[in-house]
Amino acid sequence: MRTLDEVFECFSISDGQTLSFHHHYRNGDRLINEVLMTSQRLGICDLTIAPSSIFPVHADLVPLIQDGTITNIITDYMRGPVADSVVAGELKGSCLLQSHGGRARAIASGQLKIDVAFVAAPLASFSGDTTGRGGRMACGPLGYPAVDAAFASHTVVVTDELTTSPLSKLDIPGHYVDAILQMDKPGMTDGIQSGATVPSLTESARQIGAMVAACIEAAGLLRSGVSLQSGAGGYSLGAVASIGARMQELGVQGSFLSGGITASHVKMLETDLFAEIKDVQCFDLEAVRSSIANETHHMMTAAEYASPIQDGAVVDELDIMLLGAVEVDARFNVNVVLGGNGGVLGGPGGHPDTAAGAKLRIVTTELTGGGYAKLVPEVQSVSTPGWDIDLIVTDQGIAVNPIRADLQDRLVAAGLPVRPFAELCDMAAAQATKQPHRVGRAPTVWIEARDGRILDFI
Repeated sequence: MRTLDEVFECFSISDGQTLSFHHHYRNGDRLINEVLMTSQRLGICDLTIAPSSIFPVHADLVPLIQDGTITNIITDYMRGPVADSVVAGELKGSCLLQSHGGRARAIASGQLKIDVAFVAAPLASFSGDTTGRGGRMACGPLGYPAVDAAFASHTVVVTDELTTSPLSKLDIPGHYVDAILQMDKPGMTDGIQSGATVPSLTESARQIGAMVAACIEAAGLLRSGVSLQSGAGGYSLGAVASIGARMQELGVQGSFLSGGITASHVKMLETDLFAEIKDVQCFDLEAVRSSIANETHHMMTAAEYASPIQDGAVVDELDIMLLGAVEVDARFNVNVVLGGNGGVLGGPGGHPDTAAGAKLRIVTTELTGGGYAKLVPEVQSVSTPGWDIDLIVTDQGIAVNPIRADLQDRLVAAGLPVRPFAELCDMAAAQATKQPHRVGRAPTVWIEARDGRILDFI
């Protein structure tokens, strides 16, 4: 293929179809805008788009929402002008937020039927073999579009570089690919590390990290063979270094690190604190480098990572999961979608998947953020149900879910600052300078549980 117009003609892309995309370039993605602006120019409308995530870089989609080119959105995460447009009621159809595992389940089960999957890639061969682990715009393993490519009616790889040589690292095999289009820089690597994928390095983050490591040790899990994931969120990512330092002191080696990978994870691999990385996407360029250079840095697909219908999903093998939060409430429900200002700040992502699977589920947060209390009597929307959360670790103390009395006993015995949730909640309210913006309105966004049920709405 030479142009996107040829792709549209070849695969008869038409009104009402579903097009999917991935987010490995994160805020550096260029392909979604290019494809959908081509749809608008060709007069194709009423599209359902299924990108695994949407970022501020996709602001060009707002006019396409307003004019009906895009009618429905299915995604795992959205932030920026597109999210604002949806919350403002400009989307004519519906918006569904899925988890990463829920999206993989929906695609594999046929709930989410994709007409054409567009895969932005740094490097592909003429046979269709595709990788994110090579080329000048390398972005790391293509864990999310690997599922799309396997089940879509048609898959189009849009690559920065084409090669006649066999790929040394294969992410998507050529038998899943129907067409290849060469395009200069379908994604920019300087947008990979952004927002919630940047570890926090503040003094309170260091305090939280130290307490997290102490909690894991008190729970009896900081031992040889331990497996760990830290989700997006500055404090959870920032705690990785503290855990690594304590493991080094104890002389233990973990089995694997998983999830979105950062330089902190790479350092733990390269200093033999962990034997393996299982990577569904890279959060920074050091992780990209490692995914190419280290033989023990392995790719996993989104299904292998987190699908509830996948045998042996990695989330079910996790010992420890570190999670972020916008809000946590008295029942330990977590909101990672709706901000205090009434805007959508993200999406479930892998949050509910890993919380459901891991043995120890820890939320890391300060008491307030942006002037809003983060520990509240009741969250504005539920992204992860409270029965899947064990601990809330803040710089002012630790709250233990009442259903984990065994864990509370261990933490108290270790001399850790365990406090009732209500006490920390009152402290958060006293420190808050703003009240959440609560407006009664018809639902604009539906939040899906990982098994396909509707969990909540905003």
